[in-house]
Amino acid sequence: MLHQIGLCRLISSGCVKPPSLFLSTRRADFATVPRMSLAKRYLFKLLANCATVPVYLAMEAVLPRALGPKTYGEYNFALALFQQGMGLMDMGSSTCLYNALSRRQQETGLIAFYGRIALCALVLILAVSLCALHPAIGAWLMPQAPLWLAPLAALWAFLTWLGRILRSVNDASGATVSSELTRAVFSLGGLFLLILLFWTDKLDMHSLFAQQYLVLGAMALGFWHVIHAEYKDFSWRLGAEEARAYRREFFDYSHPLFVQALLSFFALSGERWMLQWFDGSVEQGFFALSQKVGMACFLFVSAMTPLVMRELSIAWGQKDLALMGRLITRFAPMLYTVAAYFSCFTLVEARAIVRLFGGEAFTEALIPVQIMALYPVHQTYGQLAGSVFHAAGRTALLRNLTALECLYGFAATWFLLAPADLYGLHLGATGLAVKTVGVQFITVNIYLLLVSRMVPLDYMQNLRYQFVALGLMLSLAFACRESTVALGFGTAEDFVRFALSSVIYSCLVVALLMLVPRLTGLSRQELRELWARTRGGKL
Repeated sequence: MLHQIGLCRLISSGCVKPPSLFLSTRRADFATVPRMSLAKRYLFKLLANCATVPVYLAMEAVLPRALGPKTYGEYNFALALFQQGMGLMDMGSSTCLYNALSRRQQETGLIAFYGRIALCALVLILAVSLCALHPAIGAWLMPQAPLWLAPLAALWAFLTWLGRILRSVNDASGATVSSELTRAVFSLGGLFLLILLFWTDKLDMHSLFAQQYLVLGAMALGFWHVIHAEYKDFSWRLGAEEARAYRREFFDYSHPLFVQALLSFFALSGERWMLQWFDGSVEQGFFALSQKVGMACFLFVSAMTPLVMRELSIAWGQKDLALMGRLITRFAPMLYTVAAYFSCFTLVEARAIVRLFGGEAFTEALIPVQIMALYPVHQTYGQLAGSVFHAAGRTALLRNLTALECLYGFAATWFLLAPADLYGLHLGATGLAVKTVGVQFITVNIYLLLVSRMVPLDYMQNLRYQFVALGLMLSLAFACRESTVALGFGTAEDFVRFALSSVIYSCLVVALLMLVPRLTGLSRQELRELWARTRGGKL
């Protein structure tokens, strides 16, 4: 669950609302703007993700090959370190912004106030990165990595965080379609530029950062253009009373999360730091590749989770616990099935995927990739379960759960990464992958158990489903791989056989879901109705 912190977008009901005076002076006319249904907004997000998935896959196929395991490891280690730093400075404030704006979409003052927070975050993260250039500090902060990476990674982390904030603002205001189109366009443009650099043999660490700054900066400006079109009367000015009210609102929400944010920062950055300290940049590169492959499996599911979180937040605001239970019961199995579809195929076909992404230099990343392929399946449950705690204002409980996870998570990390003379197994990237997936499974199910005591939710049914869906998908994927190899379509690493196996696997999964629609969270009647509505254009 520590890996999911910052993804949830649900606000506490205890947030202090600004006085009604500010509501009247910062109001956009949303009454005349039709809001899209959840299904339609998900469809547009899914289509945008369909456009960006090839972009993501192509980028991750190019970067490991161009940089090699060592440089690729240094690059990802520096990015991960400062990305966690941005998460610490965020401290749940972006969650407060998203949900406050979801409930009070007319308040442009929320955006103006958060702009000031973003400016402070930029100054602070750059100051920390400049301190890391000092040899004594840098050698401790970034062992076995070039120190000049620090300011470059810090700026990348800020631009990535800023883009996520602006995109979440668009989701909160209902401008999902324009936002996702913007993301798709700039992602494709970034891919063309990256391929051009690779094709002309000019892709190195410096040109890569320049390409990333250009794409992330342009995307942030595109998101801002969508916001400005949605809020035509937007102003950066804030009155003294208004600013005071927003400071109180964000402080009341975020300060209980300080301990959680601090623990998360030390846990997540610490595990990557230990991998770098004990095993160096090559193992860091192997783990980075496995993590990127796992993230690719999650892209389709990530289109839906923020939208379901928004509906959960609204349901909590209306004190409709029954609706919250129905939302989780309906969408959690559906999202889990989608994630399992990609994850299980990736696990079984990992040998071909490693060859496709990294080439021969990344052969030793096979086992970490297979393990991390399972990471997205429980990430879906974790995000939705964590969303309920945020919506209910149970930030103290989240803090305590995070502290508990840090204890057994750190123990597992040390045992799996440390060398034998320090009472560890010294498993490198494989060990960190085992820790990440194993600890997440335990924590997610603790979350689910507690959520079932807050809203109407059958915990045992969801626990059984995790094993049933995963077992079925793994069986189908394994059967497809073995049959295509046995029939002579190529070896386990052959791309043509891999592509054929993916087509057969997809057809078998669709047939399975038609025969057992409960795997999608729908009944057979609901599936027929959904198909009829889709054909009629009434989704």
